[in-house]
Amino acid sequence: MSAIPDNFEPQASKSNYVRITPGKHRLRVLDSAISGYVFWENTPDGGRKPTRVRDGEPVPMDHAEDVKKFLALPVWNYTEQKVQIWEITQASIQKELKAYDKDKDWGSLLEYDIEVERVGTDKMSTKYRTSPKPKAPLEADVVEATKTLPNMELLFDGGDPFASEGLSDKQLDDITF
Repeated sequence: MSAIPDNFEPQASKSNYVRITPGKHRLRVLDSAISGYVFWENTPDGGRKPTRVRDGEPVPMDHAEDVKKFLALPVWNYTEQKVQIWEITQASIQKELKAYDKDKDWGSLLEYDIEVERVGTDKMSTKYRTSPKPKAPLEADVVEATKTLPNMELLFDGGDPFASEGLSDKQLDDITF
């Protein structure tokens, strides 16, 4: 007798961002990446929020120590069955993805799935492995789900890339009804 009912399904993630947890994750890049630098700032309510700046823009000196280069891509997450944003700050993953994308045999990341495996749970022992999967077109149901992609540029403005018609949170707040 099993302790967990056969029909039990864990709740799906509600996040619009990929979280690479230990194990394997299959993703499909859906559009071009944006890149820049990200650092975290404290909010008045005691929380923290990411701030992103484009390549070539200055980073405030008080964040020079904790700034990270990022690459952000809209992806189809096969596990979550939804479009998400994959923000990559790990240099090892960035280098591997760039190598696949520039390789004459593999070519554009838009043409095949990527499997990312995370091994380890703490910062010092965590390793990532990426591997491209055979080239294949997107299945019809994925194509349908990906007709509206997030507005990636809104990440630089602190907006929500998934907001209605690509409006940032501030733009939505400014609308009066």
